[in-house]
Amino acid sequence: MTTEVSLDKVYEEVKRIRLELKSIEKSLDSLVESLIPEEEISPEEVKELREIEAEMKRGECVTLEEVKRKYGAKKRAKVPRNTF
Repeated sequence: MTTEVSLDKVYEEVKRIRLELKSIEKSLDSLVESLIPEEEISPEEVKELREIEAEMKRGECVTLEEVKRKYGAKKRAKVPRNTF
């Protein structure tokens, strides 16, 4: 027993799924916007962000281990299961 699937049927299903995905993405964007408030950043913060972007473009980076050594690594608290 074989089921034949036409290319048109596959195409229609892909289109349907894409529309559904766009709807989900739109809903998630709206949810994020309502839950996470926008904040103003100061001119100093803008300058710092631009400097960081320039460093990244130049390939400057540090490892996670270096950050832990410099700032101290704190252990994460264990969260009991089924607390949410």
